[in-house]
Amino acid sequence: IQTINDLVIPYLQRFGNDEQKERYGNRWAAMAITEPDTGSDLAALKTTAVKDGDHYIVNGQKTWTTYAHYADWMFALVRTDPDAPRKQQGISFLLIDMKTPGITVRPIQLIDGGHEVNEVFFEDVRVPAENLVGEENKGWTYAKYLLTHERTNIAGVGFDLYVRMVGEAVARAKD
Repeated sequence: IQTINDLVIPYLQRFGNDEQKERYGNRWAAMAITEPDTGSDLAALKTTAVKDGDHYIVNGQKTWTTYAHYADWMFALVRTDPDAPRKQQGISFLLIDMKTPGITVRPIQLIDGGHEVNEVFFEDVRVPAENLVGEENKGWTYAKYLLTHERTNIAGVGFDLYVRMVGEAVARAKD
């Protein structure tokens, strides 16, 4: 099980504010980015977050959310501008307390009988606006950074090593 430190801390160190960096220390986290009927097209997400005073009201569904049934917090990609000219625009990143009313977690039983992934449903979930990471509607940029870190972390490749190796490959390709 990955903690929020494994995936989100590098992301928060780069894009989060000081309070978020302090507050979300070593807690169990789930990453909510995949949705039904979108396949690997993360930008096709439909989960909405509508600003309502000092909160966002979140509605929608995430799927294949690993360890959501254990998580204290979830970091979720949400659509904050449904009228954005491109689907990669109008996406934001929210940190959501899993104890917030309106969140339902349902297990997805795997072919081996195991249960590590879940569906997560959001029904009028009130998320404090202070839980927005970075700027509203810039979540796609942040998600690309997060996914790069996640993939290199899963592969067991240190991020600094990864960056150095890619730099060397680019330099060789230029030669």
